[in-house]
Amino acid sequence: MKKISLLFFIIFLFGCEDVIQVDVESSKPQIVIEARISNSLNNNFVKITETTNYFNPNTYKVISGAEVKIKENNKAEYLLEETSAGIYQSHQLVAVPQNQYSITVNVKGKKYAAESYVPSTINIDSITYQIKKRPFKKEKFLELHVYFQDNKNQKDFARFVIYKNGERIKKIFLYDDRLTNGNYINYFFFNFDKETFKLGDKIFVEMQSIDEQTYKYFKTLRNATSQKVRGPVGAAAPANPTTNWNNNALGYFSAFTVSTGSVILSKK
Repeated sequence: MKKISLLFFIIFLFGCEDVIQVDVESSKPQIVIEARISNSLNNNFVKITETTNYFNPNTYKVISGAEVKIKENNKAEYLLEETSAGIYQSHQLVAVPQNQYSITVNVKGKKYAAESYVPSTINIDSITYQIKKRPFKKEKFLELHVYFQDNKNQKDFARFVIYKNGERIKKIFLYDDRLTNGNYINYFFFNFDKETFKLGDKIFVEMQSIDEQTYKYFKTLRNATSQKVRGPVGAAAPANPTTNWNNNALGYFSAFTVSTGSVILSKK
């Protein structure tokens, strides 16, 4: 089977997991809902905040007392419990491939809704790496390779979350199969900015099989943070990342499955 190598350009992302700090079009207080369910209970939560400066940790506040419900295939309904301030979870709900999920959030007298579809899982086959030298420079860099089989009969979208020794590398890593449908993929990452690596480091990769709406959210988020970092003085503020929420809520709702793999750096 034909093998494809993809060169992946990555953009710096500020903050912790899924916390965004970008300028947006509106400074009015807005509800921000980060909602995600997967085939692993450890990945499932809904976080509700309100902010006047999109996901700025200096201004947001958590929203308690909301009613959060998720429906599976418009049948089984789950009422999420507020497990800590602004965090809502279910200990029974896990995402199933090819199922459709809808979510409603009632907060402060307003109702917000979104939907997400779980595509077939893309499974990581193996992970390898190379330590390379930069041209005309002494320092070396890590080139990480993730191998997987793209699903032939569907559009595939994926988000990679990469950890070094248990700590997430703060970047947005995305894949879509527009030019590689059905191929065996060698997807490699090489630019980790100022991240340093040494022998013994454990690299853990979480590959999330996501739907197109989730892909668009993270792609537009990546563009927004890139514009904030590189934009010239006087440039227009970046647009809000594309969301699947209605009623002017910010954030995203994603139902996805996860495949994982790891490698320990053992050679120079």
